[in-house]
Amino acid sequence: QGFAGSGRRPAGEFWEGGARERERAGPRQLVAAMSGQVDVNTLDTGTLCFHDAQLDYYGKRAAAACGAPVQPDDTKGLPEGDFVVHVWDITDGQQKPVAQLRGHEGPVWKVAWAHPKFGSLLATCSYDMKVIIWKEVNGQWGKAYVDTAHSASVNDVEFCPWEHGLRLACASSDGTISVLTYEPSQAQWRRSVFQAHPCGAQSVSWAPMGKGDAHNNGPPPMRLASGGCDNSVSIWKCDAEVWSQETPLLMQAHTDWVRKVAWRPDGTSTIASGAWDKSVVIWKQEMEGHPWRQLSKISVSGKVEGLAWSVTGSILAVSFDNGDATLYRESDDGRTYEEVGKCGEQGYTELPKANAAVAPGFDLSAALSPHAATPPADQATASFGSELAHQQQQQQSVLEAFGMEDREPRREGGVRAGTPIDRRGSGVPTSQWEST
Repeated sequence: QGFAGSGRRPAGEFWEGGARERERAGPRQLVAAMSGQVDVNTLDTGTLCFHDAQLDYYGKRAAAACGAPVQPDDTKGLPEGDFVVHVWDITDGQQKPVAQLRGHEGPVWKVAWAHPKFGSLLATCSYDMKVIIWKEVNGQWGKAYVDTAHSASVNDVEFCPWEHGLRLACASSDGTISVLTYEPSQAQWRRSVFQAHPCGAQSVSWAPMGKGDAHNNGPPPMRLASGGCDNSVSIWKCDAEVWSQETPLLMQAHTDWVRKVAWRPDGTSTIASGAWDKSVVIWKQEMEGHPWRQLSKISVSGKVEGLAWSVTGSILAVSFDNGDATLYRESDDGRTYEEVGKCGEQGYTELPKANAAVAPGFDLSAALSPHAATPPADQATASFGSELAHQQQQQQSVLEAFGMEDREPRREGGVRAGTPIDRRGSGVPTSQWEST
């Protein structure tokens, strides 16, 4: 499956988990689950450790956020490192370095591609409190805009759906969410900011484009989901370029930091939130303005570091602090999720499908027995005749109750005398079969 995120790209999504304080040294691989059948591709990154990696809209380039080249020592603070953003060309299975973007002074947490409508743009955020928007022109990358207004680490960035223009949402440990908007008429970036999570904002996700407002025939409003260190998930709405929190508020469902929120990309008001309490919650809103309800809660094996929906929204990928990821498929009733695959250092492993539920009273072993053959023709005919006679008796009882009586003689088996028996095996006249 391809996985959706910033730019709503159809091609795929990379996973490279791991808590920032627990990066591991040694050969690293970025694993991609591509669309169609599960073909696992890897990028050999040597001894570098990465916090995040994303494919562009067409799946031809991969950008990765570099942490540090050595295993950190918790007693010495953050290690020395170049904190470079690496870009590769992965067309046709190749692994060709395209660029190394240098500009951050601390670990780079996230990368995000803009929609190709706006050119080749890449956003990055870092522990150094910076947000940098990079632009490629004639094969050369440069800084298009640098935002230094946050007073703490910037933990997440994501571009909005292209229908809303060129906008970038940023979640910071200073408790705020900023939205950077490019104004084409003025050829400059504008910044708006609002308080989101008092203890720090960890993640942000844009609502996909849905249907317009039936009352004013306008586009749907811009909406954001966020998660933070206050263990909560919040929904935000923009009206006349002013952001405010939607009510009623979502109920408290997590007991630890909400590290990632992901809006389902199928146009429905469905959100997944993952936290360090080792759980993933699926939220659902039937209509705008209605309360959000907890649709499902998935207990997982580790602290959640990342979430990504497939393009259709039927599969959810969850990455953990140990670097592994698990894929979950939505059940038919939409209320439960089952594991379908795991992705880690050793590659992708598809899990066997769970046995289908059997209706009560159904003998599955007898149905699957090689001796369970089709009943003989004479037995089937006798069964049909008995059923038809029973139906005729019921009809006769109804007629007699209303003082009516069907006086026409009947053949054995309940069929009127003189009615031609069609070879299809029913008592319906042949002329009716033909007309039907």
